[in-house]
Amino acid sequence: MDHVPFMRENGIAAFAEADRSTGVIRVEKIGSLEYWSLFQELVLYSDADRLYESTGDEFPFRIWGQGEIGCLVSRITEDLAAALFFNSALSGKAQIDWIEELDKKVRALYEGAD
Repeated sequence: MDHVPFMRENGIAAFAEADRSTGVIRVEKIGSLEYWSLFQELVLYSDADRLYESTGDEFPFRIWGQGEIGCLVSRITEDLAAALFFNSALSGKAQIDWIEELDKKVRALYEGAD
């Protein structure tokens, strides 16, 4: 699946898709982040299972952050998770609202894609 139009529209610098059934993490990068250490920790130095499970057990998505670098990890299906990396100057309620909307948008990408 080509995520580039979605990424451009939503200010996403890197998109990682973790498929636990195959053990593959597919990455698309179109932008730049001030720091890549969060991306390295969650994607490069990880595996599909760990990235998927990084959301925890209680929620369908989790927000990670490092300074103004953010990452939304969304569980899409029982085997698939998407991690979106972005620069954000938002904070507090504005950031939470934006991330919740972003989670809905990324889930919509996969609706009917079976």
